[in-house]
Amino acid sequence: MTSVTITEYETRLFWQGARGAVLTSDRAPPVPIGCPLPEPDTANEGRWAPESLLVGAVEGRTLLAFLDRARDAHVPVLFYQSSAVARVVGAPDQPPHLTDLIVRPHVAVSSEADAEEARRIFAELPAHCFPSSIIQLTPRIEPVVETWNVQTHSESPPCP
Repeated sequence: MTSVTITEYETRLFWQGARGAVLTSDRAPPVPIGCPLPEPDTANEGRWAPESLLVGAVEGRTLLAFLDRARDAHVPVLFYQSSAVARVVGAPDQPPHLTDLIVRPHVAVSSEADAEEARRIFAELPAHCFPSSIIQLTPRIEPVVETWNVQTHSESPPCP
């Protein structure tokens, strides 16, 4: 018998007039979102553009997928930070569309064998990582993996 898991993610968006809104969820604090107008000096400080939220979601999903696979492969992760960028192209007679989504993790592990395993994990992630299965765009993952010599290993604290 095949087992299927279904997980729902529900959000609510409350428009606040002009180009501002608040995104809410039962499981997270509210996030102010909005896009600045295309005119100079109309910055919408403190608000996330929906496109930035998508990039952040892919970056966060890359982290969690990597950590899960590293744990399963018994690769202790000593350091992880990343940056991500998406490019949106628009033409006068076409709707804007994403052309690239690049995640650049910078990871440190304690041995060259662990570094090779980390590189293998990153190479496999794009085919199995959100948003590849949801939108027709496979993220490119461009990691930097380092080897750090550490005397003792301590487990990272679990997420709250």
